Amino acid sequence: MTLWARLTWQAKDPAAIAGELARRLSVAVVPGGLVPGARRLGLGNAELEVRPWIREGPGDDPRAAGRLVLEPVPDGEELPLAAAGAVPMELVGLGWCTVDLERAELELDPWLGPRPQGPPTGVELDADGLLADEHLGARALLREGAGLPGDWMVLLEPSTEGRTAASLARDGEGPCALYLRPAAGLDAWLDAARDGGVTASGHRDGPFGAQVLLAGSPSGPHVIVTEGRTPVSAAAEAGTIEP
Repeated sequence: MTLWARLTWQAKDPAAIAGELARRLSVAVVPGGLVPGARRLGLGNAELEVRPWIREGPGDDPRAAGRLVLEPVPDGEELPLAAAGAVPMELVGLGWCTVDLERAELELDPWLGPRPQGPPTGVELDADGLLADEHLGARALLREGAGLPGDWMVLLEPSTEGRTAASLARDGEGPCALYLRPAAGLDAWLDAARDGGVTASGHRDGPFGAQVLLAGSPSGPHVIVTEGRTPVSAAAEAGTIEP
């Protein structure tokens, strides 16, 4: 599979942000990337590049928490090579905030796979057939990952004046959240993380089952560790992508 965008986290101090993420998630961080001063964190099926802030205008000053950005890769790049042994964390989903789920799904369609046939076991849909993320205050729609990083793209539309709404107000539509699945399981990882001084919320319901939210800026980027239940994949014919 070819990825047409690279997952990046722009930061004023990439080394500090990458080091703190690595500590809290218990993953390795290494120097290097596509730009000078970048750091890379392996997330199993994806790679997160923490890189220096890129100003998009005169008033676009670096923020302490940074921001998630999908950097286009014109010629595409292959998925990261599988690491030897167990990978502590993998990117089960990339959260994309929007004010309109249907429009966002249509615009991203060329880089996405089909919707799942059904939600993960034990995860309920609302009256509109959508999932919910209680931490982010959002309704969620899933599409399989294809040309974008992560197993799933999680389209998020605010349902409350919560974190998704705050992300939209600060950065507009785009990537705002990482859904990570620990190899040790959610509860075992959370116990070890809290013993190591990591601050995380209590359990809430999310699109992949129970989840916790790591402490951070109310407007993101949001880092969620989930039990990562797998949705029921669509039984699409080989080579087809359903709308």
